[in-house]
Amino acid sequence: MLTIAKLGAWSVSYYVDTARSASAAALESRAAGGGLGEYYSESETRLPVWFSAGRDAAAARGLTGAGRDGESADLDAVTRWLDDGESPCGASGRAFGKRASVHGFDLTFCAPKSVSLMRGLGDDVTGKAVSDAHALAIAEAMEYLAVHGGYTRVHNPRTGEKDLVRLPGIVAAGFQHETSRAGDPHLHTHVLVPNRQARADGRLVSLDGTSLYHEARAAGIIYQATLRRELTRSIGIEWNDVDPRTGMAEIAGVNRGDLASWSTRATQLREWASGHLRLDGEDDLSAAQLATAQKATRPRKPEGVAWAALRVAWADDDRTFRVNIDAQRAAREARRAAGVDYAEVVRRAVSHGLTKAAFTRADLVEAIGARLPVDDADGPSPREVIERLTDDVALRIGDERAAHQREGSIRYTAADLVAEERAIIDVMGRRHSAAVLPSADTTGLSADQARAVTAIATSDRLVQPLSAPAGAGKTHSLRALRRAANAAGKRVLVAAPTGRAVDVAVREEAGDHGATLDALLGQLERGTEVLDTDTVIVVDEAGMVGTQHLRRLLETATAAGTKVVLVGDEHQLAPVAQRGGTFAQLVTDLPWAQRLSQVWRMHDHDERDASLAVRDGGPAALRRAVGWYRRHDRLHIGDAVTMADDVLAAWTADIAAGRDALLIADRWEMADALNMRIHAERIGDDAPTVATARGHRVAAGDVVITRQNTIDITAYTDNTLATAADPIRNGQRWEVLAVDPETNRIGVRRLDDGAIAALSGDYLRQHTHLGYAVTVHAAQGVTADTCHALLSAEAATRSIAYVGLTRGRHTNTVRLYDTRAGEADHEHADPAAAGVHTARRGTPAQAATALRSVLGRDDRAATITAAAAADEDGLPDQVADLRRHHRTVTARLRREHRIDRHDAHDRSAHDRAHASDRALVEVLAATHRYGTPLPSSQLRSDPVAVALSAPYVVTTLAADRYTPDLADTVRQAAAGTDRRYVQIAAAPSRPDQRRLDQFAERLPAHPPSPGEVVVVEDAAAADPTHLAAVATALVPVRGRLLLIDGGEPGPGRRLLDGIALPWSENARPTPDVADPALAAVANSHRAAADRSWRILNPPRRDRGRERARDQGYGLELD
Repeated sequence: MLTIAKLGAWSVSYYVDTARSASAAALESRAAGGGLGEYYSESETRLPVWFSAGRDAAAARGLTGAGRDGESADLDAVTRWLDDGESPCGASGRAFGKRASVHGFDLTFCAPKSVSLMRGLGDDVTGKAVSDAHALAIAEAMEYLAVHGGYTRVHNPRTGEKDLVRLPGIVAAGFQHETSRAGDPHLHTHVLVPNRQARADGRLVSLDGTSLYHEARAAGIIYQATLRRELTRSIGIEWNDVDPRTGMAEIAGVNRGDLASWSTRATQLREWASGHLRLDGEDDLSAAQLATAQKATRPRKPEGVAWAALRVAWADDDRTFRVNIDAQRAAREARRAAGVDYAEVVRRAVSHGLTKAAFTRADLVEAIGARLPVDDADGPSPREVIERLTDDVALRIGDERAAHQREGSIRYTAADLVAEERAIIDVMGRRHSAAVLPSADTTGLSADQARAVTAIATSDRLVQPLSAPAGAGKTHSLRALRRAANAAGKRVLVAAPTGRAVDVAVREEAGDHGATLDALLGQLERGTEVLDTDTVIVVDEAGMVGTQHLRRLLETATAAGTKVVLVGDEHQLAPVAQRGGTFAQLVTDLPWAQRLSQVWRMHDHDERDASLAVRDGGPAALRRAVGWYRRHDRLHIGDAVTMADDVLAAWTADIAAGRDALLIADRWEMADALNMRIHAERIGDDAPTVATARGHRVAAGDVVITRQNTIDITAYTDNTLATAADPIRNGQRWEVLAVDPETNRIGVRRLDDGAIAALSGDYLRQHTHLGYAVTVHAAQGVTADTCHALLSAEAATRSIAYVGLTRGRHTNTVRLYDTRAGEADHEHADPAAAGVHTARRGTPAQAATALRSVLGRDDRAATITAAAAADEDGLPDQVADLRRHHRTVTARLRREHRIDRHDAHDRSAHDRAHASDRALVEVLAATHRYGTPLPSSQLRSDPVAVALSAPYVVTTLAADRYTPDLADTVRQAAAGTDRRYVQIAAAPSRPDQRRLDQFAERLPAHPPSPGEVVVVEDAAAADPTHLAAVATALVPVRGRLLLIDGGEPGPGRRLLDGIALPWSENARPTPDVADPALAAVANSHRAAADRSWRILNPPRRDRGRERARDQGYGLELD
């Protein structure tokens, strides 16, 4: 593998000092042995050598004769070049600045562990073959970097841009090291690339570090592929399968236990995790300890030991290293039988190796190189083969690279991925009438939740995306959707990328039952699961579902008429080892896609706003959000050990205070350190333990996490073992109840539901380990009181930070760590004396700057259509055709949606008008029906209230005339005749008021009592249908409905205008009203009453008169 790091001023000193120390040790060894050298004596000195990549690169830098490739480099010349920017020929470029200038880059090429052991424990011939293959592999990787990463940037005065200019090549000094920090065999070479390289005109200029970093991983893949080929050709080595994530393979037939035993790690973080390293600021650190740390003599570094002495020490070690010859023979036969099929290599690279449909050229190089078989025949090198296959496969989807653009800015795709995306475009607009559900009961939902659920339920579209930020209440919304589906006789099937997400969704009633997406697709292929129009599929965490899975699901489901609701957040984590971006594209493309916008999880409203800015805010919103986190002490930065210690202290304090605290890291290596430290602090040294995965040992009282779904181990609801609980899933956390070291078995209780299980065998050893701290991926979907995230300032991305900042209800805190020289496993910085680490913590301003850098790394995958250039003329035919097809389909879907929405609006308006007319008719009908009078002398003496004593069901009264005294009189009159009195409001303004809508909805089950009096205080705000329901219910019991009209607009305005009754005559207006205004009101009412009577009482035809008339015309009728 290849790692890359920046070098600052004087960083080269460590490498130079190590080389001089090793050289001195070699001289001492030779002197002790009588001056006799070894067969491979040059490995004894481990002096640096020159690497020149690119045509005429060495000559351009003054490296001639003894300074060519593979020859020893003068240590002083290397130092001057890296520290002062002066090349061996004496040329120098612009001086380095004083503030954290990048003086160079450390490209560290590491051989697989089995190869390192082969060199350290094999014979001299084997050791030289390994070293030669290692050097050649580095040279090939550097050639790749020189071509694709060897650029400088030059200002273009015409365009104002900085153009990329390719350098003649790259010259570097390689320092080969043989050991890990712990002194175990670990072959690796630090290739130090000075940041002053010569242009074609000989001038020294800076390298473009961004280009170098972008191509580094691809170069590491080429190193591994070349190393395998050379060792196979030179000494006949065969290999295990290549790890597609790293491009690395171990030698076939090497025992895994041997590799583990020779992989002792001694990083400072590891020492801290085991409790052997303390911070200098800790309260219980004595002054004597600190003084000892400052004055102690450092132990000798492993790289300062003579090569011969190292080999003797390794040979005498009790640990073993064996290569199984039968396994080697079997691997050779399998390789030769399979042959070399480059078409199959490309197919697997495209289908399984690319996590983005729109990828860079380097991405494709990595995918092909990790799947390239060893070809020991004469022919082109692996680098040449990979380059040719990459150029044959890649379809450019953007414009030609401009002079100022880096190679990594250009996106490509492949023909198979074009077909995959086109298939999704073809099904995303399908519809089926059976997909329409009754309007969902949205009681208890927020406005945007109710809108989204109603739109999804009542739509006939089969593909329904629902995008929602973290903490927006997705599961709460899905319960309402499930109830609507069940009411329509449909079942709701939940699918998700993880079984844990499925279990949570089913447990929280978002679905009737569920399965992981992998399991569901397998069931569909086998026919054990059949979809139909009576099924609704809810895909939870849809943003983490790969394009391949989505295509298969959508094609199968839409063909069966099954509605698929895709629920997720396109701004959270992408699919693991799968192509993503499709969910985000569907949210963008489909005009009926629903979006939730309100966050409910965080208690602090300002923190909710900050989380939304981190999710998808622009530069200004991000600056404000980072400022908020900084002001509220949510951001910290420092070295890895210090930040790990700090985050553990904060998490421990929350746990001690009884809070549900979540501890997360961006990678398992960091989570391992936290877990091991917590175990060391919580569990006594003499407690019985058992071995689990990742080298952890667990005891009773520990918390573990299971990392693979299994149905082979049953979990039970309680100790009776009578009822099986939900199955064991990847990502679930358990408390260890008991351990049995003799059988390596543990009893555990699941933290979320209390289920118990017994874990043992391979599942315990390979898929279970300490789980106090988990990764960000394992934490997505989790909610806690507080969240403490430990993230890399150099590697974390916006999506990782977003998840880390949105898990907690009360607080979310991020600690960023940056790497310093000496922390890597292959580096040899002095270990802390006396177990003391000097803590380094940055300022809040530095933490805020680092977080802004993290949020600037948006690595979300994009689909081909999203990344393709707008100008199709220069695109390959397949890509241009996909763009046109996408544009045609989305335009058609938008047009259809506009028509559907217009039709729905018309229908809704018609339904509302019809409901209002019907309500008016029903109220008018009740108006002319008799109710029980309210006898009262006070009512009789009040001319305004005469109408209240009239025997009619419905009465209206102006709000300014319905005085409190009159209201009391009405209430007393009702009480005096033992009649129930109800005062309600359409829009209650006081907690003690009853709601009209609830009163109306209860009437079918709880009809009014005889003569009941109902007063609606704000009739204009009332829904006409509710008023009609109350009036109709009061008619048979001869009740009274008093509508108080304040004259304001509202839903009930039209109805009140239609029944504007003259108060003196109530429902029987007369044509001789003296008051002109009152006469106009009466006339208006009369017209409305006439209309209502015509609707309610259609005229009866007088058949006798018609017969007489017809006979008068001489017609003979039967």
